[in-house]
Amino acid sequence: MKPLLKIINTSAGEVFRLLKVNEPFFFPSWHFHPEFEIMLVLQGTGMRFVGDSMERFQTGDLTFLGKDIAHFYRSDEEYYQRKALTNSQAIVLYFRQDFLGETLWNMPDIAHVKKMISNAKRGIKFKGPVKEKLIEQIKGLNDNKDSLSKVIDLLSILKTMAETTEYEMLSSIGFARRLDEEECSRINNVYQYIINNYADNPSLDDVAKVAFMTDTAFCRYFKSHTNKTYTQFLNEIKIGNACKFLIEGSMSISQVCFEIGFNNFTHFNSQFKRIIGITPSQYKQKYVAFDSAFVE
Repeated sequence: MKPLLKIINTSAGEVFRLLKVNEPFFFPSWHFHPEFEIMLVLQGTGMRFVGDSMERFQTGDLTFLGKDIAHFYRSDEEYYQRKALTNSQAIVLYFRQDFLGETLWNMPDIAHVKKMISNAKRGIKFKGPVKEKLIEQIKGLNDNKDSLSKVIDLLSILKTMAETTEYEMLSSIGFARRLDEEECSRINNVYQYIINNYADNPSLDDVAKVAFMTDTAFCRYFKSHTNKTYTQFLNEIKIGNACKFLIEGSMSISQVCFEIGFNNFTHFNSQFKRIIGITPSQYKQKYVAFDSAFVE
């Protein structure tokens, strides 16, 4: 994975920049930018990394990310191998906090929006009925409108976000850091190595060598960047892929256990429940009749 700090280049007079993604896979590198980002996944699956949060994403995933929070969307392997039936598709909205100027942000009536924008530094994932309302608002955005209409549309979306409780914070409260270019390069290489080799149970020493660090230095470095130990992170990568295999339904639970690198079924079950909150069999049952198709 080539390390890259993403430059959006929003102009001073621009309310927002609207990007409609239709590519084989999503932007694959750990990155940050000074713009806020709203991302609606229209098509695609994979792992979403936001700060120290790691979750599977699928069609309909909707997030709001604050400025300078490190993140990336790692599409599933079939998208890189061009075996997926469709491209990865999304609507991405970028805007700067000063698009309204300072005066409006200090108005008492807009305090709840200002608080929500502050919360976005940890990353926010929307769910429930309000997500469907937000999806319609986002799909109705038009980059060709005049500036006043665009301000109204963006404020309407932010107002809907600020007035709901149907959301989850992604990154932990103690995690708020910006990566410089050298750090991005190192963490990209580490993440890529773990993602490519997780089923082979790479040792701490193996991964530390990728980062050109001693084991002790790497443990400190990794914990400071992810709020997790290497073992915790490796298990979360494994369980995230287990979720993918269980949803696809092509393997039994025991096959999934060994496919992702667990040698003990009891340990696999306990790790799955610790990370996901339910057992693998409950998770599989939950998705047997689940239609993840996104209704346009």
